[in-house]
Formats: sequence, structure tokens, C-alpha cells
Amino acid sequence: MLDIGWPELLMIMAVAVVAIGPDEIPVLMRGLGRIVRRFQYIKFALSRQFDEIMQDSDLEELRNSVNFEARRYEEAIQNGDFNEAEADEYYDLIDDAEAPKEPQGKDQGDA
Repeated sequence: MLDIGWPELLMIMAVAVVAIGPDEIPVLMRGLGRIVRRFQYIKFALSRQFDEIMQDSDLEELRNSVNFEARRYEEAIQNGDFNEAEADEYYDLIDDAEAPKEPQGKDQGDA
């Protein structure tokens, strides 16, 4: 992340003790911890909102494409452009889409 090793960290701590003083270091570290915690919370909240927005937009795009295909097939069936085998395949796809499947978690695979 910052590529700070132990020698650099010890040098920063020595300079902090000299510049700030040993009495103020715990107060400074608590304040720094609060700031870091707030940044982590903000990062978490923003990433969660971004994930929700992306999931909603992906689902909406999928719904639109499925609805478009469904309308196209329905019009083709009504116009007689489908043969019976294609119509059966279409209705099989609809039946498969309506049957919800078990969601798989992150640690469940296709094994």
C-alpha cells in the first residue's frame, strides 16, 4: 500500500516522539484512529452503494432484454412466423425462466 517498512516506521516514530512529545502521542494516535475508521466506513458505504446501483442496473438491463425477446417471440407466434417446434422451444424457455433456482453462495461451486 504505502511500502513503509520497519526502518521507516521506526524513524517516523522517533521523529514523532521528538517533535510532538511523549505525552501527546496517545491523544494523537486516538484521533488518527478515529479518522482512519471514518474513512474505512465511508469507503465501505460508497462501495456498497455502488454495488447496489450496479446490481439494479444489471437487473434492469436483463429485464428489458428478456421483455424485448418475449414480445418479439409473441409477435412472431401471432403472425404465424414460427413453426410448431420453435413455439414449443419458446414456451419451454418461458417455463424454465419462471422456475426459480436455488441461489449459490460464494463458497458453493459447480462441483
